Formats: sequence, C-alpha cells, structure tokens
Amino acid sequence: MKSAGKTKEQLLEEIAELRLRVDGLERAWAMVRDSEERYRKLLESVTDYVYTVKVEHGRAVGTTHGAGCSRLTGYDPEDFERDPLLWLNMVSEEDRAAVLEQADRILRGEDAMPLEHRILRKDGTLLWVRNTPVVRRDAFGRVAFYDGIIQDVTASKGVEAKAMHDARHDPLTMLPNRHLMLDRLAELIDAARREGDKVAVLFVDLDNFKPINDTLGHAMGDEVLKEAAARMQGSVRSTDTVARVGGDEFVVLLGRQRGGAGAAEVARKLVAALSKPYRSLGGAAGPGASVGVSLYPDDGADPFTLIRGADEAMYHVKNHQRGSFAFASSLTRLNHPGADDA
Repeated sequence: MKSAGKTKEQLLEEIAELRLRVDGLERAWAMVRDSEERYRKLLESVTDYVYTVKVEHGRAVGTTHGAGCSRLTGYDPEDFERDPLLWLNMVSEEDRAAVLEQADRILRGEDAMPLEHRILRKDGTLLWVRNTPVVRRDAFGRVAFYDGIIQDVTASKGVEAKAMHDARHDPLTMLPNRHLMLDRLAELIDAARREGDKVAVLFVDLDNFKPINDTLGHAMGDEVLKEAAARMQGSVRSTDTVARVGGDEFVVLLGRQRGGAGAAEVARKLVAALSKPYRSLGGAAGPGASVGVSLYPDDGADPFTLIRGADEAMYHVKNHQRGSFAFASSLTRLNHPGADDA
C-alpha cells in the first residue's frame, strides 16, 4: 500500500527517523530541565533565596518564590501566592519607588543593576537585601523570565555604617570630627543664605588642660575631655553641633541666629559649665575655657574664614582674659579704631 506516492517501507523509515528525533528532543529537554535544576540549586547554594517572575508581552504574569524565602522573610511561598502584592508591601516605603523602577526596566527589556533595599520581615525585623536580577530571554530575544537573587546584606550594611560613622566622629568623645563639622557648617551657611539668617561659630579651647595631662596622666586627661564634651552638649540645643577638632579644642555651630545675642548666651553657658568641679577630677575645679565667636555673614562667607575668625578671637581671650569670650568683630574694631564711624 502506498501513501502520497511513498511505499510502506519508506513510511516506516520516516516514522523511525521521527521517533529518533522525538527521542533526541526529549533527551535535550531533559538536559534543559536538569540544567535548570542545577542552575537553581547553584543559586540557592550561594544566596538566601531566588524568586522567578514569568513575563508575557512585557508584563509580569506570575511569580514563584524559592523555599529560602521563609528563612529570610518569615513568609512562606504560599503567603506570596495568596497575596500577589506581598513582595512589594514588605519593601520599606522609602525604597519602593526604586524597587518598582528596577522591575519596570527589566520588563521593558533593559538592563537592571543589582539594587540594595530594605524589607520588613514578618516578625517586624528590618533587613537590608541585595536584589540581583538575572534575565532569561526566548529565541526572539524577548524577556521570558527573570530571577531575583536575594541576599541578606544587613551585616555588611552595619559594618559600612560603622565605618562611615567612625570616619566622621572623634573616637574618644564620639563627637563629630573636623570633617563632619565642616560639612555641617557648609550646610548651615547655605540654609542661612536662603533664609536670611546668621550662623554662629564658637571656637572653644580648654584653658588649663595640659597640666592635667602632665600631672595626672593621659588616661585622666581623656576622662576630663569626655566630661567636658558632655557638658558642652548639655549647653546647646539638640539641633546644634559640638565637634572636637583637636586635642583640647572644640567647635560649636549654632544655626538660625538673628544676631549675636544667642551666641553670647551660649558662650557664657559654655564658660560656666566648663569651669565647674569635675567628677573625673574628684570634685576639683575644672580647666575652664576660652571662647571665640564669629558670625556668618558678618565675619565671613565660608567655613574656613569663619573658623579662622573664631580661632583668632579665642586666642585673643586666652592671651588677655582667660575664662571668657570675645567676638571676632570686636577684634576688628580693636585693630581698626574708628572703623564703626567710617
């Protein structure tokens, strides 16, 4: 019997060839599935968990979450199935726009870089995670799936934050150091320029600190410095800055000033607080302090000019009347008599 001009033997040969092809395709598909399984196991071995998003016509149509999601988020895969928006709702509100932008870029077929953002676990714990997308495309180059590789980076974020804090703070008193003080002063000047306010810079130097170090030792000197730092912080507003910029030198920044009266009042408080008996000295009198004050924009328009002016005023006090304060503008009048009459 013939079919379409072919003999039975020819048809059997074609069927046999088709069976070989089907077997080959099945083996190839099995290899793909095996490769896919090994790929996912590899991902799960080097990360916390993986979620997979199925994409059709540029839209996400389904998401599956790997078993590791329970360990990291506290939610089971079934929780995500019941609430399709759970993955977004557990993202910190401040980070949701960035997370949505990452997903939109992938759906548009664009490259998307790893993103670090915060999520809220089921138990209320806040975590930092790194979300790394891996895009899988079909034969036409269209996005068919993408995997989100989720890693818990909370610990490294803590190390990073500590390193940044340490780089900008004095290790003894935990006050801002010179670098952070300069940054804050620049910000205060910018704000004052916009609002028409003034900024006060107070340069504080302990008067009799060296004898404490020389006679009682550096350990005792460190305790006195810490106590002095605490007293200065207690003499200003919570929005003001007290910074340690040298061995026994400090700078106080006062924003939103209308004139010099507020700075003068703070200077008086600092002088009084730093001369009272010190617990670290067994109730003995403290070293006291000399304070120089400069004002923006009266005495300068940039951080370095203002600090230099306050420093010079402080040295004038130290050389003429320790345990008090003076404004940089008063030195200008002393050095240029009659300047106010010009």
